Amino acid sequence: MQKISSMGSERATNDSGKIITCHGRTHIAWQDVSREGYFNRVRTYDHAMGSWGEPVTLDEGIDNHARGVLAIDNHGVLHAVLGGHGTAVHWRRALAPDDASAWSAAVPVGVGTYPVFLSGPDGTLYLTLRGRGQQRHQRGVDLYRLSPGESAWSEPRRIVALAESYGQAYAAYHMQMDAAPDGTLHAIIDFYEGEDAHGRGLHQATCYARSTDGGDCWTRADGKRVPLPARPENLDVLARSIRPRHEKLPPPEIRQGGMVVDARGRAFAFYLDHGAAPGRCMMVTVEDGGLRQTPVSQHWERLYPEMRALECRAAVREDDAIFVLVTLTPFNDEWLDGKPTRAMRMCERSDQRLVWLVSRDGGATFTVETFLTPGQACNCPSVEKSVGINTIPADRPPAVLYFDGSQEYPGGGDYYESGRSVGEILAAGGFRANNVLLAGL
Repeated sequence: MQKISSMGSERATNDSGKIITCHGRTHIAWQDVSREGYFNRVRTYDHAMGSWGEPVTLDEGIDNHARGVLAIDNHGVLHAVLGGHGTAVHWRRALAPDDASAWSAAVPVGVGTYPVFLSGPDGTLYLTLRGRGQQRHQRGVDLYRLSPGESAWSEPRRIVALAESYGQAYAAYHMQMDAAPDGTLHAIIDFYEGEDAHGRGLHQATCYARSTDGGDCWTRADGKRVPLPARPENLDVLARSIRPRHEKLPPPEIRQGGMVVDARGRAFAFYLDHGAAPGRCMMVTVEDGGLRQTPVSQHWERLYPEMRALECRAAVREDDAIFVLVTLTPFNDEWLDGKPTRAMRMCERSDQRLVWLVSRDGGATFTVETFLTPGQACNCPSVEKSVGINTIPADRPPAVLYFDGSQEYPGGGDYYESGRSVGEILAAGGFRANNVLLAGL
């Protein structure tokens, strides 16, 4: 276990694309907080020297949503996308290969939130954002591309869109994407939309799509072309639910847990569906002409019957072993109608267990291995995965970046206090800084 920072924000390690190991160095991105603001930083560990470099500040975020993610191109050059919160998103490029100490000036890419970022086999950079339009209902997932040798990003291409009937309520589209060796993009996309008197998230779904031409056209697994921007009915629907929820601000009942592609081009996705059963986790394999879904949560529930999965994150190693980090939490009266609550995510927890679900034969069989036992907090674990030429060595599990403490917003609530700016809240010192920790190197 290595401490990266003692100033981590309440979302310090959220997102994938936080850990890159390549050419003998490991680069880490995270978000710090202080009275002066939120700052996205990067730091490098030199394996030969056995030492860490000093933190480098990439930018100041407008709030805890405005975090940074990394990718690495075919030349070993790091790229950073610095997120917004429905605001401008920027891109920076390291000035030298395998070196995070100096960066180009920030270049605006688009407007949005929740960046997913990777470099394809030919060095093309791909970025998706939860995009926005002039009107509240004009939201969805936007795809941007930067071809090798170019400096101007493409105009956004909307992949999925919010239905106008849900347009005045909160909407989110968390997703993950990976590129196969032949350049095919595989994506798993969540829909969280709509609201009624009971709460938001009236319509929820997780869906699959792929593109063989760099994101211009998308198809389902059977090859049927998807009209863009798409809705769930146009895509491969893995799970879907339209019903009143159990609280005003519920966490997703259906939630993607990662999309990975191995060296043979086999795609694997994971997702949770608490509506089917508390903590139910499914593996999805992409096969010729369709998808196959396989339940996997029984593997850990046999060992820990008093716990249920709250979230999971997938990665694939250079030897094609699949590693899924699963957060298990006690199945007790905190759950409502078998569903997790927002309060469960905001408090400081030391009762969770994190395990690896591991397959070394392409998902045919699995083992469960301990990552973290109860007794310490492990918030927003970000799992090392390939986001370009980097790979995870076959002699170790993926590294994991996380923070202790809690995910409560400054002031202790479940969002920023209304009537005060984020800057005013932080300047008053109403935040809690956390330790950012790295395990697994």
